[in-house]
Amino acid sequence: MRLDEQSAVSRVDRVNVKELRVWVRAGWVRPAHGENGPVFDEVDIARIRLLCELKKDMNLSTDTLAIILPLLDRLHQTRRELRDLTEVLSKEPEAVRQRVAARIQKKIGRAEDDDTAQEN
Repeated sequence: MRLDEQSAVSRVDRVNVKELRVWVRAGWVRPAHGENGPVFDEVDIARIRLLCELKKDMNLSTDTLAIILPLLDRLHQTRRELRDLTEVLSKEPEAVRQRVAARIQKKIGRAEDDDTAQEN
C-alpha cells in the first residue's frame, strides 16, 4: 500500500494534514519520497495512529514524545534482532541450541544475582 498525504490523513481520521507535516518534519513519521510528495505505507500509518494515541489520548508533550519515540524504535529494533537470532538458532543442531540456552540461562542467573546483591 502506498498512500499520498491526503489518503494517509483519510485513513487516520484523528490527524490532519498540518499535524502530519509537523510529525514528518520532526522525523516521527518517515514516509518514502515519491514524485508527488511523501508516500506512506502501513508502517507509517501504524506510527501515525501511535502518535495520535500518545499525543491525544495520553496527552504527552512534544518533549516527552522526543524521548519516548526513539526508545520505542530501539525496542522494536531489538525485537526484530531477537526474532532473527531465534530463526538462525532454530536451524542449528539440537546440541548447539541446548548449549546456547544453557549459556543464556547462566548469564541471566548471574545478572539476577547481581540485581539481588544491589538491592541488599
